[in-house]
Amino acid sequence: MSIGRKNMALIGILAASSGAAWAQVPALRALQGFQAGQWQSKSLGNGGDVQSQCLPNVETMLIGSRAAPQCVFTTISDEEDGAVVTYRCASGRSGRTAIRRDTAGIFVIDAQGLEAGLPFASRTEWRRTGSC
Repeated sequence: MSIGRKNMALIGILAASSGAAWAQVPALRALQGFQAGQWQSKSLGNGGDVQSQCLPNVETMLIGSRAAPQCVFTTISDEEDGAVVTYRCASGRSGRTAIRRDTAGIFVIDAQGLEAGLPFASRTEWRRTGSC
């Protein structure tokens, strides 16, 4: 194999491994009991805006209810009733999320970070309301 082929093979391996890392949401003990389905989110602290959405996975909660594909997560702490993660997304968005589990179907999420160079912060209560 020539040096060029070795480099191409290495690039392929790195690309495949980095692609696998992008979508991995950490398996947190605090998120045990999370079920995909219809969830109601209530903003805590700014008038209590309520929204309902179908969540196929927990990633939307972890990134503060904002769409941000291709994120890499780092677990800071992980307990049964709470956890903290940081994340960095391909779009440049980054943040820190603290999770508190009240019950298997109720979570409080404190999220803060940077999006498009601007800071954001939110505190949201999530309740599972049924299937999608």
